[in-house]
Amino acid sequence: MTNQVANFQFTVRATPAKGAPPNELAHTMARHPLIYQELPYNPQYSIYNRRLSCVGMDGETAYDVYWMVRRGVILRHTGELPLEIRGPDAEKLADLVFTRDIRKMKVGRCSYQIPCYYDGGMITDGVLMRLAEDRFWYG
Repeated sequence: MTNQVANFQFTVRATPAKGAPPNELAHTMARHPLIYQELPYNPQYSIYNRRLSCVGMDGETAYDVYWMVRRGVILRHTGELPLEIRGPDAEKLADLVFTRDIRKMKVGRCSYQIPCYYDGGMITDGVLMRLAEDRFWYG
């Protein structure tokens, strides 16, 4: 994505469609599961990971939102798409990519993980969930 598009923010407003259900977002952009919970708060969006990601609501500054989160609770979509690692060598692959010992993870458990490049550079961070002996979700 070019920097030209990445630097824009979008405000999304629900508008009634004549003879059809509301179509707040065009089908060119993936919707996330919490979009309808955000709309009443006048969200402002930016593009992240080919999706609209909420960067503010009701004109609140990033500083205000930070303190709201610190003092309360928030449920929001971060724009991340979960990755699935599945198959007979899933544990072996995950153990090569992540910095913590995957073999110690029990089915049904989660752990904070940092995947790294082959030279040790950090790719990102997130939570790895072990759904079965041969199946993981990372997001």
